[in-house]
Amino acid sequence: MAEIGLVNVFYTALGVFLIWSSWGSGRLGVRYLNEQLKSLGLSSNVLLVVEFVFTMTIGVVVAITFVEPQTPQQALAAGMGWTSLVTKPSVRQGEP
Repeated sequence: MAEIGLVNVFYTALGVFLIWSSWGSGRLGVRYLNEQLKSLGLSSNVLLVVEFVFTMTIGVVVAITFVEPQTPQQALAAGMGWTSLVTKPSVRQGEP
């Protein structure tokens, strides 16, 4: 098992953040978690924060555990890949 460095954690989290911010919070939601949280009656702001923190935390842990990135480039790609895997983008009206 490779040593987990703060640099890899940072770049993995950056990958998660880049995907999340490029799609925008209104177009990107965590699969299954979104529906469960909505059933609890949480406000949209709380829902957004919980989804982001969940995605960031699980994304970093899973990406580093399974991919074991050795370089910042690998860590960035692992974070982006994990986020793309567990989120579902919604298409806005008028967009392809």
